Amino acid sequence: MNLPKSAAQNKNPIFSRDLISLKSIATWFGLFILRIISLLPYKMLMVLGSILGRLLYRISPHRRQICKINIERCLGLQNEQLDSLVKLNFEATGRGVFETALAWWSSDNKISNLKINITNGDILKNSNEGVLVLIKHSTHLELDLRLLANFFDLTGMFKTQTNQVINYVMIKARNNYIKGSLTNKEALKALRWIRNGENFVYAADQDYGSKVSASIPFFSHPAATVTFPALLSKKGTQVIMADVSKLNGTYEIDLMKLENFDNDHDFLTAMNLTYEEYIKKEPEGYLWTHRRFKTSDVGAIYPNWSSRDKKRAKRRLKRELD
Repeated sequence: MNLPKSAAQNKNPIFSRDLISLKSIATWFGLFILRIISLLPYKMLMVLGSILGRLLYRISPHRRQICKINIERCLGLQNEQLDSLVKLNFEATGRGVFETALAWWSSDNKISNLKINITNGDILKNSNEGVLVLIKHSTHLELDLRLLANFFDLTGMFKTQTNQVINYVMIKARNNYIKGSLTNKEALKALRWIRNGENFVYAADQDYGSKVSASIPFFSHPAATVTFPALLSKKGTQVIMADVSKLNGTYEIDLMKLENFDNDHDFLTAMNLTYEEYIKKEPEGYLWTHRRFKTSDVGAIYPNWSSRDKKRAKRRLKRELD
């Protein structure tokens, strides 16, 4: 059956020659090992994840510094409290690697056996119109999507990964539990899907650059905040915040409607305040290693990472030439 172009559907990733090049072998081998390890019991995976996180803490000085700056800026922690939360965040990041593996490759039965609790699920189940579902960038984001997809039909947006093998495997896996997905370059198609009644998942808590953002307080500091949710809210689209926080070993899912505003600033302020409350529920489980304030009026607050910036500039130039 041929679906209309506006209908939500997944695109099967194309297996190209680049995926079997010499430089891809290490990634394939790593993913193979990860998939085998993901068969272990959940508790054992979390222990291994914490160990991996401690290793990442030691070998990632740039990410460690970014994490420390963000937590100090947003939560006001210092000295031992700050250092402790940074270490806990890296441990959660390590566990997130195995939580991603669970999301990608585990059976529905194994996922259902996790400790899960959902609050206010009827908000989304009883919606008869398209909804923008906002989530946060947690360290267990991929598993969050899988858990939400257990309760609701979801479509969503993803950013194309630099590593082509990771990108291929990610899309292939998500196609099993997400109804339809788009890249971050397909915003107009996302609007059509929402108008057609789809639940569209979007994470609006990162710095996507000044071209698509407004300066809105985030933990009382000006931060580039993407305006896409405000645009939809102003047009009457229902926006729902869906939080997944891991508390005492249980994945707590909590849904809440955001009030529609005619004013973008008011809506985005309310959105960021809600994000703040969700982040404070599980502060060690938030993606603090992202440069949340990179587009800032106060100037550069993060350490110079010249090798990474050169690679990004090279990729941008390649895209422009293509």
